[in-house]
Amino acid sequence: MARIAVGLNPIQVARPNSHRHQITVQLLPNSISAGNTGLVYGKFGSAPIADPNSNSWDFVLNSGAADGSNFYDASDEAYNKQDLWLVADTADQIVNVVETTLPSEETKTTTPQ
Repeated sequence: MARIAVGLNPIQVARPNSHRHQITVQLLPNSISAGNTGLVYGKFGSAPIADPNSNSWDFVLNSGAADGSNFYDASDEAYNKQDLWLVADTADQIVNVVETTLPSEETKTTTPQ
């Protein structure tokens, strides 16, 4: 689990990963991180714009909310293979990012049983 501060400029929080099983982002509740009063916008494949009227984001989180790629079709590479970017409408919003990956075929065949 990685705790990351998301600000007004987009940041890449996960690189492209062809073996990704799931990625989950949670904006910590303001009871844990008092400054988490804004919104965090997430986008797979490119940087989002922090604007509710924009169609440039895939999901929006408010305090305490979470989003996970397991909620989407597992075959959809937009959610399971591409990089993930976040941007906030308020400075220093603290998120947890958790990514799990599946072993590659190469790892499966070379790992002793």
